[in-house]
Amino acid sequence: MLKWMAKLLGDSAFELPPGVPEAWARRLEKLLEPLDQVDGGKGRKGLARDILGFVLQGEPMAVLHEVGQRPEVGERFRLTGYHYGRGERELPDVFEHFGAVPPVVAMRWARVLEASVKGQVSSWRLQLPRGTHWPEVMLMASAESSLTGWSSQRPQAQGLACAQIEAMLQEDGLEPASLVVACFASPVDSGYGAEQRLLMLTDLPDYPQALERHLEAVRPHLLAASVAQRVHVLAMLARATAATLEQLAPQLCELGVASSKQVRIPAEGALRRCGAAVSAPLRELALNGKPEQRLHALRLLHQLGTERGDGGDAAFARETAAADKAPSVQALLAEWDAGEQAAEQEEQAYEVVLPSIDWSAANCRVPQEALARLWKDIDESITRSNASMREHHARMAAQGHKFPLRQDEPFTGADALALQAYLESGKPRPPDRTPQRGRGWNHVAQPTLKLAETDGVGPAAMLKVLLFFDIATSHDGMLMHPAIQAFNAMHRRIGQPSLIELSCMLDEAGQSGQALLRNYCHAWGAQFAGDWPNEQVWPFFAHHLEAVLQALLHDTIKDYSFGRAGLFRAIATLPKPPAAAINALFTLALGSGKTDRGPAQEALQNHPGKEERIISALADGKAETRTVAALWLARLRHGASVPALEKAVAKEKHDVAKGAMLDALQALGQPVEKYLDRKALAAEAAKSLAKGLPKDLEFFPWSALPEVRWADSGAAVPPDVLRWMIMQAVKQKTPEPNAVLRKYCEMFDARDREAFGQFVLETWLREDVRPIPPDEAMRRAQSSAQGTFSSMASYPQYYKDSPNLGKSVEELTAAFLPGQLRQPAGSAIGAKGLLAVAAACARERAAGPTQRYLKEWYGSRASQGKALIAMLAWIDHPSATQLMLAIGSRFRTKSFQEEATRQAEALAERKGWTLAELADRTVPSAGFDETGTLELSFGPRNFTARLLPDFKVELFNPDGKKIAALPEPRQDDDAEQAKEAKKAFGAAKKELKSIVDLQTDRLYEALCTEREWPAADWAAYLQQHPVLRHLVQRLVWVELIDGKAARTFRPLDDGTLTDHEDNAVELTEGARVRLAHDSLIGADAVSAWQQHLVDYEIKPLFQQLGKGHYALPEAKAGNDAIKDFEGHLIEAFALRGRALKLGYTRGPAEDGGWFHVYEKRFPTLGLQAVLEFTGNPLPEENRTVALLNLSFASSADKSSGQRGKLTLAKVPKVLLSECYNDLRLIAAEGTGYHADWQKKSEY
Repeated sequence: MLKWMAKLLGDSAFELPPGVPEAWARRLEKLLEPLDQVDGGKGRKGLARDILGFVLQGEPMAVLHEVGQRPEVGERFRLTGYHYGRGERELPDVFEHFGAVPPVVAMRWARVLEASVKGQVSSWRLQLPRGTHWPEVMLMASAESSLTGWSSQRPQAQGLACAQIEAMLQEDGLEPASLVVACFASPVDSGYGAEQRLLMLTDLPDYPQALERHLEAVRPHLLAASVAQRVHVLAMLARATAATLEQLAPQLCELGVASSKQVRIPAEGALRRCGAAVSAPLRELALNGKPEQRLHALRLLHQLGTERGDGGDAAFARETAAADKAPSVQALLAEWDAGEQAAEQEEQAYEVVLPSIDWSAANCRVPQEALARLWKDIDESITRSNASMREHHARMAAQGHKFPLRQDEPFTGADALALQAYLESGKPRPPDRTPQRGRGWNHVAQPTLKLAETDGVGPAAMLKVLLFFDIATSHDGMLMHPAIQAFNAMHRRIGQPSLIELSCMLDEAGQSGQALLRNYCHAWGAQFAGDWPNEQVWPFFAHHLEAVLQALLHDTIKDYSFGRAGLFRAIATLPKPPAAAINALFTLALGSGKTDRGPAQEALQNHPGKEERIISALADGKAETRTVAALWLARLRHGASVPALEKAVAKEKHDVAKGAMLDALQALGQPVEKYLDRKALAAEAAKSLAKGLPKDLEFFPWSALPEVRWADSGAAVPPDVLRWMIMQAVKQKTPEPNAVLRKYCEMFDARDREAFGQFVLETWLREDVRPIPPDEAMRRAQSSAQGTFSSMASYPQYYKDSPNLGKSVEELTAAFLPGQLRQPAGSAIGAKGLLAVAAACARERAAGPTQRYLKEWYGSRASQGKALIAMLAWIDHPSATQLMLAIGSRFRTKSFQEEATRQAEALAERKGWTLAELADRTVPSAGFDETGTLELSFGPRNFTARLLPDFKVELFNPDGKKIAALPEPRQDDDAEQAKEAKKAFGAAKKELKSIVDLQTDRLYEALCTEREWPAADWAAYLQQHPVLRHLVQRLVWVELIDGKAARTFRPLDDGTLTDHEDNAVELTEGARVRLAHDSLIGADAVSAWQQHLVDYEIKPLFQQLGKGHYALPEAKAGNDAIKDFEGHLIEAFALRGRALKLGYTRGPAEDGGWFHVYEKRFPTLGLQAVLEFTGNPLPEENRTVALLNLSFASSADKSSGQRGKLTLAKVPKVLLSECYNDLRLIAAEGTGYHADWQKKSEY
């Protein structure tokens, strides 16, 4: 080995590590040398020597900590300060010979670089596993560019190679693809210069080869959601070889037909290099894409095919385009033809090769330090638990309770030796031992999770540890919760094991590998393998396909916690499901089982040729199957099905099926009226009515039906037609009106239609809660009184705090009677179809009684409440839509929230809007026009109401004089119009409060969810809205240019915009707008705006600025909960009061009638914040409880037991910050942290 003389090492000769070039070592020495002579006395003599020694020899390790504490080191390396490339001044180029440095030494140098910028948390842009930053730092160091500065010139990486970085990643325990994936997937909008930094990897000479090696790791990140990210992905592919691009042709074609021109233009260049590989994907998009996608796909096919001289592609493009004259029809006919051809192709054959499991000692090795930590954590857990049990036992004994003291037996050195021997044995089955599950579950579960997250621990070793402690599988063969947690964590770390590998390991260890099917489909708790890539999942299901199909079709798994939705997810992972699976799915998708129907249809979403099978079902002998087929075709927007639907509707005799077919035809762009015969309607109605009315309509007051006229002729609609509509709606048993009903109702006079719908709605509401007769109420009250009286006499100790104690039977009867008089006699849920008539006809008056019903009866009329919510989704008036949206975001009953959200999403889809756009475009105005004026006509006289910024209303007479109230009508006034004017004025004032409350909540949600508006939409739907304009004036907004904050502003009452210095602001064309937040604008801007609002006496709509913001620490990005306030004590009622004020609602009651969470929903994101505490029983008691954590989950999760938590990094930053502040405010209501919080909060 080479002897080397180093000044920093005291001019003593020593051997360089094998493979380290002397030239590199000398340059490194020269780079470090000035650190011993730092100006200002900040340095330390010998610091450079210690760094050099660590890099070359691995000692002293402590120098890394010191480097992190000395900012001058990062400045010397030009990683901090203002350095933008190598042109400024010359440094020793330590990267010229860096490619020859062995990975272990190179890794130590990377650690030094990383430590030198340890404090620059806000400067990171690449998101690598474990919060690793050294690859990013190395790239910047090679470019001699600062992490903390920014230049319009992109830093250029030099002297590095992908192959070497991959070797270093492996040395660090990371996947070789980690850096390539990070450069594709890290958000380009994470901060200034992010995209520049991500592109630095493309500077490396062997980048094209690295991209080829890691193609499959990169592929999932190509179709990013945002335009900016997609443009970045294409920039990352600029140096890819043609062979690489050919393999990415499907994803590139998706980008080539994107709605954004910014994406399509660079994508076209990449597609041109793919050659004929683009043909199949583009044809698929031309047939299956959305209208705009079909347009771009056909254009590319023709253009690229012509350039290549491929007449087939060009001809295909011409033929398909010619057939696509009606975009919603003809293009889909071609899609059907292509699907049929694809379906005729040879079926995919799955040849699953079972993996061979390596149980050798080397493969089952656990690092000694990790094993030592495992035993230490277990011992400490047992010690803590035993001490707590002794203390509890003594306390209970002092209170007179007698029960034996239970203590967990500690593990011994013999146990440690036994585990080590098992790991080294080469055998899969664990040694025979006494049962360990109790100790294992209580004390080993958490330490094994840590072990799973430890580098150097593989799947075989992990399973052996779990088996040793008896916490791998339960008695039914399923993985236990500790094992699920461990393998999920391990898979996140190393991408292993695959499902089939784990199955084989379990089989060889004497367990049931097939039981993993039940784990995968388990509906409670954390999902097992739910986020594993399909390629790591599908071989298992292909191998166990028969078991999957049996469970799917014959419900062979009866476990109450088994979720059938998992079976559909399992089949969806298969690259191409076999015919048996397809047939099973179609059976369920067209069957009568409503629970399976939706998931089965979703699983068939990408199946080619499905439309032909659905169309054939229109001729099925069962009316329900025909109905389902029609509704499915409507959702698919399959234009080629129009002729078949027209033929089917002409022959259809079943009213429900006919309505579904007409719905489908209308969805496919066909005018429904051409299938309706108004002239024959009366005769058809009379014929249907002659068969008799349903029993569910016996209560209906037919004689009180209001008169309804046809809009075009003014002629009266025959009463039999109205009765027929009502009867048909009740028969269909849905509150959602079909196309026939909607179309006929549209032909009614508008006022008559509204009166008819309101009459039907109020009739149904009245019948549903019609009270029992007074004599029956008296009998029930007397019975309850007698029972309560007897109970109080027998058990007075239980009634010492009851207001009923001491009352006579007669007094109790009088107390109970009012409640009994309100008890409904029955239910009108059997006639919920009446609500479809209300949905098709009612307007603004429907929201009021619906809201009152839901508020009063939510606890006992769940089915009726959901039916009313579905009705609201079809009422064509903003007041109904906004009520539905409000229920979805803040109603106290979760099932109502879920139904409202589902209906809102369906309504938005029908209108072609997002959920947020739906909310914007349906805000009621309370009758005020765009100038804030409401005209109130008395006939010859017109009064005017004007809306003020504080939402008070001023009245003016016809002469423009301000008046206090509307006068009584004069003799020459129109009495009816005056009555309507007074009613409209009263309703407007009442509605204003509701609008302000709802829109304030919605704007706060927009702040939390980082909602962005196109500037034109913001102006049209917010700034110019007669009511919303006054709300947005009390908030500060940000103009975004290319996704970055350009400037801040506030709207003024005259319609102009101002900044905090009173300068006029005009929004840039194409800009976007969002609400300002501390995390988005600087502290100076926050302070300036706060002063501006004070100066102009503007009361903010809510506290938007000045709260500070919570920045998620990099180390916690992978966490799924914030535990900063765990153990903070608070009284239960104080928690409830503050949580409710902050917009949270009480979570569901769980085992024993306890609830443990408060939830806050954000419907536009489909998320909910979940605040967990130690719990309180129902009815609630004002006891001391402890806060546990704050987490986030999908609002689609049905219960807390099924809730899958999001990692904090996936939560929008503002939402995370605002909810963190919620938690902080709640904690401030209590007494703070207590070390014995478990004891203090126990029941």
